[in-house]
Amino acid sequence: MAGFEDAGYRVDLATGTSGGGVVSLANTFGRAVVVTGLALNLTTASTGAGTVDAGIAAAATTSSDNLIDGASTATIAVLNNGVNAGTNGKSAVTWKTDQFLTVSQASGAVAGLVGEAVIKFFPV
Repeated sequence: MAGFEDAGYRVDLATGTSGGGVVSLANTFGRAVVVTGLALNLTTASTGAGTVDAGIAAAATTSSDNLIDGASTATIAVLNNGVNAGTNGKSAVTWKTDQFLTVSQASGAVAGLVGEAVIKFFPV
């Protein structure tokens, strides 16, 4: 397809407990993109029975679960919006230029968590 671009982005996970405390990433691409995949590659599990939500939010510190909803961080795993969508997760979400992709502690604790988020998207 002429002009089609496909991209990915990687960012390390943090262990913050507030909205966007695990990942808070602004759309700096200069245009809206459609997120078609979000994978959280957990290389070290959280020390407790924590869960995370991930999605596109209006602010850097706002939790969203429109990609991953309530996925456990208690074991080493690769969480993604295809398998771990939960009740609210979708297969694709538009990420506008004034929005953020956030990963947030949903329950329990994410202390000790290590890994990275891998985001797959294309521009619109």
